[in-house]
Amino acid sequence: MKKFMMCFVGAALMLSLAACTPTTKKQNTTANSMENNMEEVETAAPGGAFDKVPDPTAESVDVISIYSGNEDATGLKKSMTEVKELDAQALVDKLIEEGVLSEGTKVLSFEVTGGSDEEEGGPGASKDASSEASEKIGTLDLSQIPSSGTTGEDLMLGALGNTFIENFELDKLKLLVNGENYSSGHIEHGDDDYLEYYSMKK
Repeated sequence: MKKFMMCFVGAALMLSLAACTPTTKKQNTTANSMENNMEEVETAAPGGAFDKVPDPTAESVDVISIYSGNEDATGLKKSMTEVKELDAQALVDKLIEEGVLSEGTKVLSFEVTGGSDEEEGGPGASKDASSEASEKIGTLDLSQIPSSGTTGEDLMLGALGNTFIENFELDKLKLLVNGENYSSGHIEHGDDDYLEYYSMKK
């Protein structure tokens, strides 16, 4: 009986040791894989998906919208491009590239007025008066404007107006040529005439 008990205890001891051994290996394996994973994350981080630091030497650019006539001259098309700095001459240069304006066109002046979000006149003021006072209006004076037929002129003015209105967030644009109101054989602008956003045909 004593011998049987000793065998029983010995067998139980062996089973308990056998059961414990894989757990230790498993824990070591888990610990090792965690260390490896941590090393991978640490080595992958600089310059990787976890660490996207902007390049301080990279040149900053502005993304702008440029409008031009579509292929069949039935409306406007819009394209996106980049400029070093958003200013009136940069837009004009891009419009020249798109064939909207003539080579050598220069911006003589460009200024923006209005755009105040403050309501004037208080609670009793009419809605029209406050919206008029807050209109953001650009005045663009160019050195020249190309001449074309009526359809081409409408598209040119639409492309010019949309490009400036969208990029400078204007309500409307006053166009001058050499300090005078825009005029051609087809269109004569007075002091109160402005270019407004031109809806494109699809």
